[in-house]
Amino acid sequence: MPPGPSERIWYVVMNTSRARIIRELPGARNQAAAEITMQSARRNLRDILHNKPTRSFASARDGRRSGVEPGADPLQEDARAFLREVLGFLDEQYRLHAFDGLVLIAPSGCVGLWRTELPGTLRECVRQEFQKNLVRLSSGELAAAVRALVSG
Repeated sequence: MPPGPSERIWYVVMNTSRARIIRELPGARNQAAAEITMQSARRNLRDILHNKPTRSFASARDGRRSGVEPGADPLQEDARAFLREVLGFLDEQYRLHAFDGLVLIAPSGCVGLWRTELPGTLRECVRQEFQKNLVRLSSGELAAAVRALVSG
C-alpha cells in the first residue's frame, strides 16, 4: 500500500551491514535528506571465527582430532544481529510516534531477513518494500532514487 499524503514516512535504505533512514523525503529541488545512519561492527569471517573452537577429539577415531564446523552461518548471524539493532531502534521510534509508516529499500536477501525478524508492532506500518541496493549512493542521489522508486 503506497504511503498517503499526510503520513509521516521513514524510508529505510539498508543492506546487511549499513542502514540509512531518511526521516523526511525532500522535494525535487532539495537534494539532501535528513537521515540517520547505522552501521554494524566491521567484521569478516576470519574475525568471527578467530576464537571459535576448530578441532575436536573424536572418541571413535583412535583419539585423533577432527575439524568442527560452525553450528550456523556466522555472517548470516552477524547480519541478523545488525538487523535486530535497526528494528529495535525503529520500534522505539514508532512507540514515540516519530513516524506513521515505513518504506524498505534493500537487496533481496536483506528483505527476506527483514520479513522474518520484523516485530508485529512494525509489521502494520510497512507501506512498501523494494528490492534494490541504494546504500552507497550520495545523499542527493539517494533522495532522487528513493523519490523515483516510490512515485513510479
